[in-house]
Amino acid sequence: MKPFEKWKTEEVERTFNVKFLRSMPLMKDWIQFQQDLTPREEEQADFCRERLRDYIDFWNEEDMKMFFISPILQIIDFYVFEKYRIFMEATLEANILDVQNNPCVLRGRVEMVIATGKQDPQTPFFFLNEYKAQRKIIADPKGQLLIAMLTAQAKNNGMNLPIYGLYNIGQLWFFVIVAGKEYTTSKAFDATDKNDLKQIINMLQYVKAHIERNI
Repeated sequence: MKPFEKWKTEEVERTFNVKFLRSMPLMKDWIQFQQDLTPREEEQADFCRERLRDYIDFWNEEDMKMFFISPILQIIDFYVFEKYRIFMEATLEANILDVQNNPCVLRGRVEMVIATGKQDPQTPFFFLNEYKAQRKIIADPKGQLLIAMLTAQAKNNGMNLPIYGLYNIGQLWFFVIVAGKEYTTSKAFDATDKNDLKQIINMLQYVKAHIERNI
């Protein structure tokens, strides 16, 4: 049992027989989702985008969370009391079989997860991971996200729901879906671009609608 941050993408694929797909209908639906922003939401998004553009070369990870990611998440509002909410720095644990059907215990801390529950995450639906500044050297943010998403899949006790997630490297955001033993990754969305940022917000709104349908 090792922490999530020690896992690499190829290692996750080999250990748990997870296959990468270049495309997936679920990802197409996710990317194509559109929902109009209110004038106030557009104003907040533009403010965040301009601030990111001005400070991306100077922010550390905590700056990124506080001054960009958090205000963007507030546009969607993932807090529904006694139903689900955002959990920061949460620990997840689940039992899972490896490729040789040996039992493994996966346990680690995630940067952010949206899940049912008030105090502790119960059913995870979505992860946001790795608020790394683009100038920093990163080990493998996708591998770290994948192992957390597989843990969530096992923790959800056979609900057979896709797990959604994203990781960002500086201004670039990559969306990931794990469905069964397959996963796919989106193209990079540049959060300093007005159209890309609107798409990022739309995809987060899709996640909220997905949670509402399945709780």
